[in-house]
Amino acid sequence: SARGGEEHEGSRRMKTELLIQMDGLLRDTDQVFLLAASNIPWELDSAMLRRLEKRILVGLPNLNARAAMLETYLPHGFAQGIDYEKLAGFTEDWSGSDLRLLCKEAAMHPLRRLMASIEGSHARENESK
Repeated sequence: SARGGEEHEGSRRMKTELLIQMDGLLRDTDQVFLLAASNIPWELDSAMLRRLEKRILVGLPNLNARAAMLETYLPHGFAQGIDYEKLAGFTEDWSGSDLRLLCKEAAMHPLRRLMASIEGSHARENESK
């Protein structure tokens, strides 16, 4: 993130050390390939941006990519007859990470419902004793 008064001391030191190490890489005669990624590039430190010469913006997935991700992330046999493209239509402006979390939560929903049912039956058994 950008340097500022609210930055934690440990974070500031780590960032400073990273920038120093990157300067060493840039001076080294060996060829080094550095690949960095951020989901919040607008918050990157200006000193870091100066050291990263090439920048490629990778946008959010389109409808077909989101449908493919949903099909990949949902467990096989999760539900019959899912229209992944229709489902993907509800997720415009969602990242791959957002979709993975959605599928994880969806996969856990039946288990949570089952656990609640079991807990409810145990509570009823205890009340009847």
